Amino acid sequence: GEGWESIGLSFKWPGWKRLLNTFLLSLLVFVLAMFGFVIGSIIMANITGIPESADMSNYAFLKDNLGMLILVLAGVYVVSSFGEEVIYRGFLINRFSEFGTDSKTVRIIAVILSAVIFGIVHYSWGPMGIVQTFFMGLALGLCYIYMKKRLWIMILAHAYMDTILMVQMYLASNSG
Repeated sequence: GEGWESIGLSFKWPGWKRLLNTFLLSLLVFVLAMFGFVIGSIIMANITGIPESADMSNYAFLKDNLGMLILVLAGVYVVSSFGEEVIYRGFLINRFSEFGTDSKTVRIIAVILSAVIFGIVHYSWGPMGIVQTFFMGLALGLCYIYMKKRLWIMILAHAYMDTILMVQMYLASNSG
């Protein structure tokens, strides 16, 4: 079997320079992924003609509950930030890429397929959420390939997005 490093995930100390590089690149990826998220919003608003937001009513329990926010963030970092990046970028993109020669076209198709699945998995957020997360997944997947499969960069960027989402729900939840 292949190890973690085959998907771009190393648990060895990288050194301070590499750590700083990873952090700075994760900020860039965060901006690009958020841009993808916004593009998804614009496309859906133009298709439906109605500015819509993703259905976040499942997070209403976070409103004004700091203890729950901290607990949920800890879980989200493991399941969503780490877990989703390992599955959708690390595993799926690499597996889908095996269906053809190691060409740019095959990698792009692998990124698109991974993003489609990533979007569909967020079906509980409604149609807007599916499209938003598709474009976010597309941005993360392209960055993953372009940045030579350095998965920690994607995990950190995803964690920033998850943090913003959860803090937003804590401050003013959307009760549907």
